[in-house]
Amino acid sequence: MFFNLLEDTTQNTNNGWFTWAILIAFLVLVVLYFLFSGRKRGQAQKEYVEMLEAIKPGNKVKTAGGICGIVVEVCEEDNTVIIETGSEQSGKSYVKMDKELIAKTDAKGPTQIARERAEAERKAAKEAKKSGAAKEEVPAEEAPAAEEPASEAKEDKEEK
Repeated sequence: MFFNLLEDTTQNTNNGWFTWAILIAFLVLVVLYFLFSGRKRGQAQKEYVEMLEAIKPGNKVKTAGGICGIVVEVCEEDNTVIIETGSEQSGKSYVKMDKELIAKTDAKGPTQIARERAEAERKAAKEAKKSGAAKEEVPAEEAPAAEEPASEAKEDKEEK
């Protein structure tokens, strides 16, 4: 019955291959979509776990429930954190919660640090290219650092 739906009865049976080609192309696109979305989801999960592992006392956090505060203590045994909320005026309070409830933090894992460093390098290279300033290497003979040790050596000989 399914194969009857795929057939186009208004055209010749010679064009049946066209229907199959469209169906196969559609299936390939669906498979590629799931493959790449799964990879992106896995990468985001890895970054989230690294972020949670990087949390230490003093980091600002925001929980999934909207509580904002500063981490006072991290308990690795039971995977919890103690968060200080409130202010001096209204009174401070402490909340102990599971690390998994933290949605955002200023703590950065190694992957995020590397990504930010690469992005900063790209921006610097783009700015250098935009301003037309190319890095020129100075020969060792003309380098100012090479002249300073020689003058220091002359001063040492004069002192003796």
